[in-house]
Amino acid sequence: MSSQSCGNTSFPLKILIVEDHAIQRMVLHQLLRALGALLVDEAVDGYQALSCLESNNYDLVICDLDMPNLDGIQLMRYLRTISNLPQLIFCSVQAADILQSVQRVSGYHELPVLDCLAKPLSRAQLSPLLLRVLQSKAAGHGGAAGRYHFSRKELQHALHAGQIQPWYQPKIDPQTSRVTSVEALARWQHPDLGLLGPALFLPRIDETGLSEQLLCSMLEHGVRDCHDWDVQFPELKLGVAVNINMREFDQPGMPDKLQKIMQGGNLPPSRITIELTETQPLDNLSCSLENAIRLRVMGFNLALDDFGAGYSGFHHLREIPANSVKIDRTLVHHAAGDPTAEKLLGFAVRMLQSQNVAVVVEGVSRQQDFDLVKQLRVDLVQGFLLAEPMPSASLAQFIGGRRGMSTA
Repeated sequence: MSSQSCGNTSFPLKILIVEDHAIQRMVLHQLLRALGALLVDEAVDGYQALSCLESNNYDLVICDLDMPNLDGIQLMRYLRTISNLPQLIFCSVQAADILQSVQRVSGYHELPVLDCLAKPLSRAQLSPLLLRVLQSKAAGHGGAAGRYHFSRKELQHALHAGQIQPWYQPKIDPQTSRVTSVEALARWQHPDLGLLGPALFLPRIDETGLSEQLLCSMLEHGVRDCHDWDVQFPELKLGVAVNINMREFDQPGMPDKLQKIMQGGNLPPSRITIELTETQPLDNLSCSLENAIRLRVMGFNLALDDFGAGYSGFHHLREIPANSVKIDRTLVHHAAGDPTAEKLLGFAVRMLQSQNVAVVVEGVSRQQDFDLVKQLRVDLVQGFLLAEPMPSASLAQFIGGRRGMSTA
């Protein structure tokens, strides 16, 4: 393993190269140094890469697929268990369909993969990806907070103190470019650690039994923000989607708690969508079905989230009277240009449309993928290409800036 450092850096990042071919390692090392990387380490196979990741903190790993001992695909299984995992780029001389399949596998493992690139790697390929890593680092995503084990008392205080608040990701009509609704996504403005993304605290929220408090808090914030938006954009009547896990959805009194919040906030339930994560099984089907019916009768919208990511999507679609379905990002990511992915996505959209439910597509990060789902005439689209999650004040600015956009 080798490392160097330099003074004036364009991309002050710590990068690990995982590559068994010595000459290719050297060429990539020199390219990264020329681009201004702060530190570049090298590993010759997956096992050495794991050793490096255990003893060092990196911003990025660039990994070959075809290596002896432990190749890039096998390495993915181990990477799932590493806390504070850096962002990843996989590369290979393999055909494009293999690289596309690798991208899908990384989605199943929920790994932070930026891209899968064809070799040889070039400055033009790497520069925009390094910039994204640098921006993500500057925004505080990931980092040392991933090593903190938050107590129930800390999390409860954060909820009561209003430190955990929704950031809103717009859902946009692809035919008109209008923002019609938003999804509320939790962010924690920690007094010492700064802004924390959901991956750093949501698992502990669930483990400590605070999911219901978080759900109610997100809904209360959403109701208040809806009133603010109605003053600024009365013609839009923006809807807000909040996420609920199966454990909370199975509770008999859940619909009444949500209805009480709506009555206290003087907002009709029709403005709210309850997004039910479908990748988990319905443990209590009768109670889940009762709650789903009651929510719909009360006027709430009900959505099946992550359709296509789990084993139970079709079963849930049959059993739960949802009026919208969100297609998971793993079906959408890099779908355009991949004939198999395009066919699967098209099938899913047409099947859902035949059931008379609104079709929402998430995870759109490329213009080609947006053009594809627009052509498929899905109802709503969300993703980083269109807008990242943002605080309420920034959302108002974002909507104001889109008012003049063409609806053609």
